[in-house]
Amino acid sequence: MSRPAPSPGAALTTAGFAAATTWVTLLSWRGFTDRPATFLVPLVVLAVVVAGVGGLGRAARIGTGGVLLLQTLLGGMVASYAVSGSPVPIGGAWTDLRAAVDLAVEGAQAFAPPVPTSEADVAPLLIGGGLLCLLLVDLLAAGLRRTPLAGIPLLTIYSLPVGLVGTELTWWVFALSALGFLVLLFRQEAATVGRWGRALDGEDRTASAPALQSAGVRLGAATVGLTATALAVVVPLAIPTLDVQLLDIGRGTGGGDGIEIENPMVDLRRDLNRGQDVPLLRMRTNDPDPSYLRISVLSRFTANEWSSGDREIPTENRPEGRVPDLTGVDPDVPRTTFDYDVEVLEDFRSTWLPTMAPVTTVRADGDWRYDVETMDFLAADDDLDTSGLRYSMTGVQLDLSAQELADAGTSAGQVSADFTELPPDMPAIIRQLANDVTASAPTRFEKAVALQDWFRENFTYSLDQVPPGNGTDDLVSFLSTDEGGRVGYCEQFAAAMAVMARQLGIPARVAVGFLVPDEVERGVFEYSAYDLHAWPELFIAGAGWVRFEPTPADRASGVPTYTRQSVDGPVEEPITPGGRPQDDTAAPGGPADEEPSAEPTETPEAGTGSATETGGVPSWVGTVLAWTAALLLLVGLAVSPRAWRDRRRRQRLAGGPEHVWAELRDSALDLGVPWPEGRSPRETASGLQPHLAGSQESVAALEALVVALERSRYSRAGGTATAGDWEPLGVAVLAGLRATAADGVRRRAAWAPRTLLRPTRVAGGDAAPAVERELVDQAR
Repeated sequence: MSRPAPSPGAALTTAGFAAATTWVTLLSWRGFTDRPATFLVPLVVLAVVVAGVGGLGRAARIGTGGVLLLQTLLGGMVASYAVSGSPVPIGGAWTDLRAAVDLAVEGAQAFAPPVPTSEADVAPLLIGGGLLCLLLVDLLAAGLRRTPLAGIPLLTIYSLPVGLVGTELTWWVFALSALGFLVLLFRQEAATVGRWGRALDGEDRTASAPALQSAGVRLGAATVGLTATALAVVVPLAIPTLDVQLLDIGRGTGGGDGIEIENPMVDLRRDLNRGQDVPLLRMRTNDPDPSYLRISVLSRFTANEWSSGDREIPTENRPEGRVPDLTGVDPDVPRTTFDYDVEVLEDFRSTWLPTMAPVTTVRADGDWRYDVETMDFLAADDDLDTSGLRYSMTGVQLDLSAQELADAGTSAGQVSADFTELPPDMPAIIRQLANDVTASAPTRFEKAVALQDWFRENFTYSLDQVPPGNGTDDLVSFLSTDEGGRVGYCEQFAAAMAVMARQLGIPARVAVGFLVPDEVERGVFEYSAYDLHAWPELFIAGAGWVRFEPTPADRASGVPTYTRQSVDGPVEEPITPGGRPQDDTAAPGGPADEEPSAEPTETPEAGTGSATETGGVPSWVGTVLAWTAALLLLVGLAVSPRAWRDRRRRQRLAGGPEHVWAELRDSALDLGVPWPEGRSPRETASGLQPHLAGSQESVAALEALVVALERSRYSRAGGTATAGDWEPLGVAVLAGLRATAADGVRRRAAWAPRTLLRPTRVAGGDAAPAVERELVDQAR
């Protein structure tokens, strides 16, 4: 059914409330930059443009698509002017626009929020994202009149700073946004009732639609809005998660389940340098060689150090038996399982639970929880540690083949892009060494083996006079051939190999745990402080996280057997123009290949470098784009059935009696009203009259439509009315049918119509069917 065009005032009011609500919600992005005005002020102008064009365009009935096109065009010009100083990005303005966006991307990657404007201006990214949100909310709330769906992008706006920056919700921003959302809901519900409601006195409702904003309507809209608002606040609080805040973040500890843990690398250095060896853990097992017992995984590398990063761990991730299947491991990889019973001695206090890697089952008392991505186990209780703990587990040893590892395919989509991220200003010497050492290795696995062997053959293991640290400057000193270089202990070896693997596009992380225990009696092994160790794990498709051992033989006497097997028939991997293999997960960051130099490098001109060469797109930008694409897809799927059905209804009501009659049948079936088959139009009308809520207008319209249909079908000369004369009759009958239907039935008919895919076929168009007309002529 066609809708009457809204008045300019009503259309502008609805669009204005939608834009204002979105802008207020965007205030939650203030934490992304130290100068929020740089993007909030342009967004005010954009909100006015989007609301003004939307309201006037709908009042002029230029169509939803046309309104959105005009909004996008004019909004894009305003955004371009705000970023580059020119509303039309052509020529030099286009270069300036691209340069501003590129610098914003680099700044978002280089600095943690709030990004200092003096160092990098991220306003172009925020302006673009804000414009997209303004367009989407306006389309849903004012264009398609689906205000409840508009709550999805509004909630997404809130989710970004909460999830990425960790900021708390500002109560007054949330309150104003909720108020605006309530107003939008109220206006939609009032307009809906005003369009379809039936006055008790039988008078025409169209002229008195504003009077329908009664207490009942206000109460209904307020109830829906307040319920949705309450759920938006309560549901996130009801989802129990473990928010692990590490020392390298700088945000401090939070409430609830938040805990603060020490960086495992700090404990590793301390315990390896202690004067006395101390037994820490005993294990009874049928495994003849229970080496490499893992304590934790370090997945984040910053310019300062390797750390465990942030963890969001649901409460259901407890070691109460079977744990998730092995990540990235093909089912046909041969494997052997072993059982382990562990007794932790009183001297070993750790908030990480040592486990074999990989494992299939773990059973431990206490509130321990595991991270699905890393499969290490953390204490969720401040008072919980391993001292005196007894637990059991089942570990898996994979029988990996060097040839299969070398032939492995892409790992795209199997692990997070976080495992290839590097700081944007990595020293060139690290990339150059990684490329030089692995130049003759054609596959990722062979490159990893080349790195392992290079460290073991060209470096010295020592704990004496070795400065601690695994940050960028520490690694440069460690890799240097100058005095004091190429000497270190397991921390530096594992950290350096993992960084160089990421430079080559291979997902990598650092594991901290125990190396090789002593067998104190048959089947019983003991780990001590001197057994603490660190090693790198690299992800290979089909084999999952694969262990390597770059620490020299003075400390780690052996290496994994698969790194000593020969490989035949290697296949060259694709190489980027910068000399780096194609990354399977995401652009890990770091500059393109260049010669080591003390001179500062110039920033390449906009448009001349790829995302990989300039440090890559930051992960949070990818998150925003992915959520936006998913949101658009979700909205499209939700509104498609109704939009398609409304379009068919408008086309039929604009046709002749046969088209209107076909639409009347489909609408009745959608509403669950029985439609007698094989009956004449007059008999069918008699069956429909009880479902018209006693509306004289609807009954009269139905009778007039039946007369027109009979004349169209059976008159010798055919119907004399033209197309379009019957739309008011169809509208009146449909209004009567809807008035008697329950709210749930009307919603189901609108969003999931039964006749969407099986519509009634219009009988013979608007002319009388040939067979029927011939029979009538013969009878006469």
